[in-house]
Amino acid sequence: MADSDTPLARAKAVALRFLAARARTEAQVRARLAKAELADQGEAVVAWLRDLRYLDDEAYARARARALTAPGKLGPRAAERRLLTAGIPAAAARAAVAAALSAEAGAEDGEAGRCLALALRRARGVPLAELADRDRARLARFLLGRGFSGAAVARTLGGFEDRDLDEG
Repeated sequence: MADSDTPLARAKAVALRFLAARARTEAQVRARLAKAELADQGEAVVAWLRDLRYLDDEAYARARARALTAPGKLGPRAAERRLLTAGIPAAAARAAVAAALSAEAGAEDGEAGRCLALALRRARGVPLAELADRDRARLARFLLGRGFSGAAVARTLGGFEDRDLDEG
């Protein structure tokens, strides 16, 4: 049997093709190998890829966090969830997102600045103070769904009055 016919050689080929498209995490490579029924080769292939410096979960987390939290993109909580889904440990994901938020020069508060940028883009030129209550509530739900904290959303859109409580 030739070297290219061994399960390890097939697993390496699958992993290299998988990495050719874009950077991946160790967990994603292992999952891909499992899908190809080569899970038994996972540890050896991951170690081999690490030695070649084709796999680096920390570098992946830093780069992905910067991309996910760029102004107008996701908030820190949603970015963290995406990193967790990719197989990055919680502490590393949190650290990568925090570093990405603090890396932008000139932003007084990384999360609040990004929240404001997305809110302004979403409002399409309408000043945030002039939004109708319904539109402000819709925008707040959108921003919260994008992973921004309630404090950042409240700071961006100002306080809300709960008219239902006042009337009852």
